[in-house]
Amino acid sequence: MLKNIVLGAAVVGTVLTGGVVVDTATAPDANAACYGSVSTWKGTNYTCGNGARHWDAIKNGNPKYGAWVGRGKVSSQLACWPNVVSYGMTAR
Repeated sequence: MLKNIVLGAAVVGTVLTGGVVVDTATAPDANAACYGSVSTWKGTNYTCGNGARHWDAIKNGNPKYGAWVGRGKVSSQLACWPNVVSYGMTAR
């Protein structure tokens, strides 16, 4: 969010001064957009070509992983794990 605000401010400042704007700052985040709808239980691989999987980080325990899934599929946990401190998706 902060990145978007800073980038937006840079674009507005450049436009107001008459410069040309080229958005190259978002290119490294391109893979992050290939999955979404992530919760503690599951996440959806929208367009990740090589697969994506859901994960839960467990307090004082090993992380739990959902299955690797292809495009348009949902990766979900096998159980509702206690002590989840964070969760997300990983694309390969």
